[in-house]
Amino acid sequence: MNTKFKITSLLIAASLTLAACGNDNNEDATDQNESNQTETTQSTNDNDSENNDSENDSSSDESTNNTSSNEGDELDMASFSKSIEDAIDEAKSRFDGQLTDIGVSKENNQYVYKIELESDTEEYEVSLDVNDLSVVKEETEAEDDDDDNKYFNYSDLVKVEDAIQTAKDNVNGKVKEWSTDFDDGNLYYEIEIVQDNGNDVDVKVDAYTGDFVESDD
Repeated sequence: MNTKFKITSLLIAASLTLAACGNDNNEDATDQNESNQTETTQSTNDNDSENNDSENDSSSDESTNNTSSNEGDELDMASFSKSIEDAIDEAKSRFDGQLTDIGVSKENNQYVYKIELESDTEEYEVSLDVNDLSVVKEETEAEDDDDDNKYFNYSDLVKVEDAIQTAKDNVNGKVKEWSTDFDDGNLYYEIEIVQDNGNDVDVKVDAYTGDFVESDD
C-alpha cells in the first residue's frame, strides 16, 4: 500500500513538473511573440517615417522647381484681375493730371501697373498691384521740365494686348514687360521680349496704328 502511494505521488509530481515546464515554454513563446511584434511595429513606424520624410523632401523639391519655372513665365495680362483701364482710373482718382506714361513691369517679384500723370506743377508716378490695385509705390514731385509735355488718352490708342501680339508675330520669345514712350513726337509701345538664347529684344509698335516699327537687340 505504501509502495503504490509513493508511486502515485511520484507520478503526480512528475505531471506537475511537466505542466510547469509547459507553462514556462508558453510564457517564453508569448514573450518572444510580443517582442517580435514590437520590433515589427517599430520597424514599420521607422519605414513610414522615412517614407514621409522622403515625400516631404520630394514636395519641397517640386515646390522649388515650380518657383524656378514661374520665374521664367511670360507676362500674361489675361491672368491679371484688373485691366490697364482700371489702373489708369485708379491713378486718376489719386492725382488730378494728364496721362504721360503707362506700362507693366515687375517690382519685388510681382507684376505692377506703372502709371505716370502730370499737372501744371507736379509729376505723379504710382505702381499698382495688377490684381487688386493696391499701391506698391507712389511718388509726387515738382514738375520742372521746361519742354512741352506730351499727353495722351489710352482710349485713343490700339489695345496694348494687340500691340503685344504684333510684337510676338515679329520676334520670337517671351514678353517680360512693356511701356509707352514718346520718340520724335511719336508715341510707341516698347515691348521687351526675351528670346530662347537669352537675348533681350526691344520691339517698337506704333501706339496709334498698331503697326510694327522696329526691333532693337
